[in-house]
Amino acid sequence: MNFKASLLLPLFFLLAVKANAQQPNNITQLAQTEQWQALLHINTQTEGSDIESYVDDASFFLANDGATNPINELLATISALKNQSETQCKFPARTLFLLENIQGLAQEVKPFVCQEYLDWRKKLNTTSVVLVFASAQLNSPSSMYGHTFFRFDPENVEQNSTYLSYALNFGATVPAGDGGFLYAARGLTGGYPGKFAANPYFEKIKEYNRLENRDLWEYKLNLKPDEIDAMLAHIWELQGISFEYYFFDENCSFRLLELLDVARPGLYLANNFPVTAMPLDTVRVVQEADLIADTHYRPSILTELKAQLAMLSDDENALALALSKDIELLNKDEFISLTIKQQQLIVDSAYRYLRYQNTFNGRAKATTRRSFLLLRRLSENPSKLTITIEQPVRPDLGHKTSMLAVSFGQNLDQGFVEFKYRGSYHDLLDPIGGYYQGMSLNMVNVMIRAYQGGKVKLEKAELLDIVSLSARNNYFSPWSWKANISVEQQWTVDKEVLVTQGSGGGGVSYQVLDNTHVFGFVTGRLEFNRKLDSFAAVAPGVHVGLLHYWPKSTVMIDAEHYQFLFDQSQRSRFSLQHSMQLSNKDSLRISADFHRVEGKDHARNSFQEFKVEYRHYF
Repeated sequence: MNFKASLLLPLFFLLAVKANAQQPNNITQLAQTEQWQALLHINTQTEGSDIESYVDDASFFLANDGATNPINELLATISALKNQSETQCKFPARTLFLLENIQGLAQEVKPFVCQEYLDWRKKLNTTSVVLVFASAQLNSPSSMYGHTFFRFDPENVEQNSTYLSYALNFGATVPAGDGGFLYAARGLTGGYPGKFAANPYFEKIKEYNRLENRDLWEYKLNLKPDEIDAMLAHIWELQGISFEYYFFDENCSFRLLELLDVARPGLYLANNFPVTAMPLDTVRVVQEADLIADTHYRPSILTELKAQLAMLSDDENALALALSKDIELLNKDEFISLTIKQQQLIVDSAYRYLRYQNTFNGRAKATTRRSFLLLRRLSENPSKLTITIEQPVRPDLGHKTSMLAVSFGQNLDQGFVEFKYRGSYHDLLDPIGGYYQGMSLNMVNVMIRAYQGGKVKLEKAELLDIVSLSARNNYFSPWSWKANISVEQQWTVDKEVLVTQGSGGGGVSYQVLDNTHVFGFVTGRLEFNRKLDSFAAVAPGVHVGLLHYWPKSTVMIDAEHYQFLFDQSQRSRFSLQHSMQLSNKDSLRISADFHRVEGKDHARNSFQEFKVEYRHYF
């Protein structure tokens, strides 16, 4: 029996990596193949002496210069296979690749049964791979971009019985106590090591669907059996291996693309993201590579609960909320007089609401008792409740996250042309399909204006702009908030001045109609402005507004006021903006802004600005 047969027979599913149609003629050519470079995680956008692997762990390489020299790493792997049989267990993907592509190598390598690896493969019993996208969590800045991971399904798995599937996640290893600015700074600069970790899928459902209230989108991939084998064999090689983790590029989604490049060499999916790798954009790249066979939507418990509460009339909602607080309502006429079907719907809604509260507020004794009594009431009159949840637009079908825009407008009786670039992601008036209402997250937003007469100005450069409008009602009472850091032009003492500022605030938002939000914030602003009495100026303020969504357009009316504490300057703004979707890649926005600036050293000054803006998303 030859070597490959002895390696493959212990488990029938362990197939050899598919051979190239034309085998390389020598070692140099073999080291330059797409699959070998994918197995080493070589950055294929580099050449010559700049070649380097993304892996930052010396234990992943057998040659001293293996991270920068694919030829030496290949030679070292061949030598190790011949002289150290256990190398086959550490690098099963490399082993199968080399056996398939080097004639006669199997006769020079002593067969070795890798029982631990085979047991792991048997435990997974994987026949299909699913890319899972966890959508944004509205009130968590670190999750607003979403998150992706893989799910490995055994044979004959059904979409609603995937709890025994396994999930593979790549993430930063963050020490306990790191948070806030330190977490952001180290995450942006590669200060954390990143590693792959496998967990049962039900743990991910609990984490994202239940604890964080994030909807899951499951994209089944059309990988062939040999491609799945190649991916899993390589995942085994990555156990405990460290990569540098960068929040914006070498992140959870980027690493998954590298695994797909191993499974199907030649896709070069990771090359689509030389600067940033947004999880949502990586899903789109996988779609464009024709890798997605099917899609399934898994709503969060909050989405399910809101859908159920929407089935109730106003009176039934009031009863359900009252019942969640007072179990004695079960014995009162206003409840008993209802039909059995109405009673069960109200009891079930109150029970689910209490379960939701227990998830986030701890298991208070009184709440747990009411929950138990409601569950007992449901069991006395069992009935099947069907909750209809309308599937939203898939996130990958929404507009893309980078944006270029050109505007024509007038400010202070001067015409201008404005050019805008936004690195990511989505603002309150962008086309809403695939995104959440009331969510805005923008990073690297630059605006340059050219006025009549040839004067060119940097109008604004935003590092960060976040708005989270989380609607409150009788059941839920989240806070809304906003934050902004930018360099921008501000009218000060009769002229425009480029200032640096940071602002933010907290407040409330209410959804008064299905697609209409009203909001109010108490805000604060720290501004560095050389024209003010104090170079570092502080201003409390307020911000109120109304936001309404139609399927293809959005309108926002808002007003903002700041009162500076030291020099008594005041600034007020009133705006009307209307955005219209032209296509999935284009929109048109019309805006009118009315400003008033007043200070103790200069007269009141009022001016208007009108602008028509064309936006292209890419």
